[in-house]
Amino acid sequence: MMRSGFGLALAVAVLGSACSGSEGGSSTPTSPTPTTSAPGPSPTNQSCVPAAPGDLRVAATDGTRAFTWNAVSGAQDYFIQIGNASGQSNLINTNTTQTTYSWTGVGVGPFYARVYARNSCGSGPNSTEISFN
Repeated sequence: MMRSGFGLALAVAVLGSACSGSEGGSSTPTSPTPTTSAPGPSPTNQSCVPAAPGDLRVAATDGTRAFTWNAVSGAQDYFIQIGNASGQSNLINTNTTQTTYSWTGVGVGPFYARVYARNSCGSGPNSTEISFN
């Protein structure tokens, strides 16, 4: 029985000393192994981002504004952004799969709107911003 206990103590001592050198890491820093840098986005991926929608227009009728724009090849949906200052989207920032959007209950402007297309490659640039009342 005593012999068995001695063997267990010896095994613990051996394991403990084997681990102690690696627990705190190496005392001598090593340089990382050089790797080949990954290439940037391929031109194919960059070219599949949709273009900016063209010809954004708005028609006004009794508190409703109807927006239309040209379809963009490869677009999955469009985001229309409307704000009460140029470049803002603090009033409307929503998406649609259509090339039209209606905003009802419109108050007193001026307002600013723009639209951009999106697909699996990412979001395209904004359309030209329009101002309206």
